[in-house]
Amino acid sequence: MNRIPSINIQAGYQKAIDNSIIDKLEKAYSEKDKQKLKEACEEFEAIMLSAIFKQMQKSIPKGGLFQESIADDIFNDMFVDEVSKKASKQGGIGLSKLLYDSMIKRIENEYKFKEE
Repeated sequence: MNRIPSINIQAGYQKAIDNSIIDKLEKAYSEKDKQKLKEACEEFEAIMLSAIFKQMQKSIPKGGLFQESIADDIFNDMFVDEVSKKASKQGGIGLSKLLYDSMIKRIENEYKFKEE
């Protein structure tokens, strides 16, 4: 089975989610399924954007008129995840396209070598 280079993501509680994304990327890559590969790349970018947005949120000072609760944290996490998914589907920061193009190029190069 063709394996893509190992990608190590350390994101705490999201590690299991990230591993499933890596598995999807590897499966789509080995099957040479362009549509699945594109979707997996977009999902990967969404997770990366989510991690970036959550780190940015941590830089905002706590406090204000209302006391924050666990429900607020859960809502904010869900909101950031959805915004990240939407952003990734609409082009995001270009990470999914870059990853997709790179992997397609590797697939095409492998195919050329097998033909010769």
